[in-house]
Amino acid sequence: MKLIAQIKLLPAPEQAQALRKTLEVANAACNYISEQAWDSQTFKQFPIHKLTYYDVKEMFGLTAQVVVRCISKVADAYKLDRKVKRTFKPHGAIAFDDRILTYKLDRMELSLWTVEGRQKMSFACGKRQLELLKGQHGESDLCLVKGKFYLMVVCEVETPKPIDVEGVLGVDLGLVQIAATSDGGGVQRRGDRR
Repeated sequence: MKLIAQIKLLPAPEQAQALRKTLEVANAACNYISEQAWDSQTFKQFPIHKLTYYDVKEMFGLTAQVVVRCISKVADAYKLDRKVKRTFKPHGAIAFDDRILTYKLDRMELSLWTVEGRQKMSFACGKRQLELLKGQHGESDLCLVKGKFYLMVVCEVETPKPIDVEGVLGVDLGLVQIAATSDGGGVQRRGDRR
């Protein structure tokens, strides 16, 4: 089962600026990719990759893996709706994977790629999130929320085994019948003669 652990980054002021600039450049690249995809009516990831990869890498100065993540972001957006040209906000979230983001859980540190080079910084999280991070698997989304940077980290955890439950009553609230219970009972509204 997959869960999301939210961790707060603790960047120095110059690192925060690098993170902000990284979001801006990556989302500008996404807008360029989207424009090319829209103009050519190319919406699937591999054809978009073929169409834009080298131009984006050269124009925006992004590493190969960041360009791939941007292409993926655009392709995913067009999966939702191909009737409208997709645009991306300057500080919209971008995805990082294991090639451009690494964690040092024992030191509560991470290292991630930015347009200003690789940055090492501390992060903060609760005990539960730290436990979840041990199962980190896949992408982590860099988000800017109210001036603070967060990573939303996909974590794989063991699916709990279902247990038999006794002595529980389910209640469904409704319009005709005020409450219907899982044991077949219910309460009707006053004056309702059904």
